Amino acid sequence: MKKKKTPGLIVLLTDFGLKDPYVGILKGVIASKAPEARIIDLSHEVSPQNVAQAAFFLRASTPHFPQGSLFVCVVDPGVGSRRNILWVKTRQHQFLAPDNGVLSWIEDPILESRTVANRRWMNPDISNTFHGRDIFAPVAAQLIQGKPGHLLGPETVKTVSCPWPKTLLISDKIAGEIIFIDRFGNCISNIESSKLRGLRFKREPQIFFRGKNLGPLRRHYAEVLKNRPLCLTSSFGLLELAVREGSFAARFKAQIGEKIECRWN
Repeated sequence: MKKKKTPGLIVLLTDFGLKDPYVGILKGVIASKAPEARIIDLSHEVSPQNVAQAAFFLRASTPHFPQGSLFVCVVDPGVGSRRNILWVKTRQHQFLAPDNGVLSWIEDPILESRTVANRRWMNPDISNTFHGRDIFAPVAAQLIQGKPGHLLGPETVKTVSCPWPKTLLISDKIAGEIIFIDRFGNCISNIESSKLRGLRFKREPQIFFRGKNLGPLRRHYAEVLKNRPLCLTSSFGLLELAVREGSFAARFKAQIGEKIECRWN
């Protein structure tokens, strides 16, 4: 007897929060249409309408999920407008997301991208304010049960882009910026720590924020005294500014987009 194939994994990423019923409704629609589907919550605490933050969460998370996972990203400031919804297939995963740049930071090469247009896969009545319930969830349920993505709609060539913030190498200095602040107040930059050691300089760089020297890269938080600032490699492989047993963001009132410099002079 042939063993029945287990449906793949649906990974939810939204800015819905957990106070309201929106996440539960999203899961309820999926469970109604694909009762054997497995669902994981990546996060529902993306800051409201923060497309760049959602893009970072996807970049940081997708490598750690099994092949074939379907990421459903509903961070959608343009809900109800003429913006498209995309189905994207990469070498490892599938994605459902609004065409607003949220998929721009995925590093896995894209193999196929289509506009979601097949109304038969959606709820009969579509609200202008809750496409998560009426489009994303029922479409995800169809995909996770093996329906082929090419049935969704036409291929897309040009989509909205939200480019990864570039670092700047000038002489003996690399300039980057804060791109994410976690709940501990740690400030994550766009500077890859591995690249700091791959340059021609033999000595360790000093990290500067607002002109203040935070010292060299540390291996872990306990290398400095309590309440002292430090720099280290985050779990994402990116340069992180932190305060031991404290909040760098609160201490310095740091904001996303603020500049960081790594200097060798």
